[in-house]
Amino acid sequence: MLTLRHYELLIVLAEELHFGRASERLHISQPQLTLQLKQMEELIGTTLFERNRRKVTLAAAGELLLPEARAVLRHAARAEDVAIRAGKGMIGELRIGYIGAAAYNGVLTKLVRSYRDKTPDTQLTLSIMDLDRQVPEVAAGNLDAGIVRLPYPDLPDNISVRTLCQERLMLALSEEHKLALSDAPINLSSLEDEFFVATHLPPNTGFSAAMHRACAVAGISPNIVHRSPQFASIISLVAARMGIAIVPEAIQHLCIKGVVYRPLADVDVTANISLVHQSGPVGPALELFLSCLDETTFDGGHI
Repeated sequence: MLTLRHYELLIVLAEELHFGRASERLHISQPQLTLQLKQMEELIGTTLFERNRRKVTLAAAGELLLPEARAVLRHAARAEDVAIRAGKGMIGELRIGYIGAAAYNGVLTKLVRSYRDKTPDTQLTLSIMDLDRQVPEVAAGNLDAGIVRLPYPDLPDNISVRTLCQERLMLALSEEHKLALSDAPINLSSLEDEFFVATHLPPNTGFSAAMHRACAVAGISPNIVHRSPQFASIISLVAARMGIAIVPEAIQHLCIKGVVYRPLADVDVTANISLVHQSGPVGPALELFLSCLDETTFDGGHI
């Protein structure tokens, strides 16, 4: 069977049509070149070059084989490149889940852009997904990583966590609310009698945990009258005067008519955004994604 070395020999000798120059390019002696060519011709059962003391020319079989030989070497080089890039995580597939809030504060945008700069050819699948769905999917290996808010009760033992940034909490109000008339920070402790719109998560999970912790610090128990899994829906309900809402700072970028945002004066509780992935050795594509973390800076903190 012909080898890549045989094809390379054919191409070089066809380009030089001189045994001395061809042997120099191939880094072998002229007798070795002659022997290898003879072996090649014996393998395929025909003459590839016509040669005498004055000149070397391609035989008919050599003329036909030459473009195929060049194609074989191109494909071999491409296959080697694919293998190298796959080993470095530059091609393949990466499946990332994310919460909607990660898109509002720039975490998702900046991290994906950094990753794409390193590897434009990876098949990157991004799925918006609530925290309570993401963690089980990552633990089961159906997602390579998830961008979430913690805490998450009973976090699986095979999950590693890295905090990406911390966000301050703010208050979302209808523009017709009496407290919206002033730009001054608002004391959360003064809102005991207000109706609240909150996330669907329990008080010990995700952003809900940060909201309930802030209320505990302020000494109030929030009267939650409506719940929603998405901040866009929460803000829409605030605009409809169904209540007020404690939200992460980045939600200010969600512009819905009829809503204003005010800082809280009496709490310094923050809400995190974190990356979760399976513990232990990771595949090349995820390893490259994780390498982007130290190179990306976000409002609210450095990854």
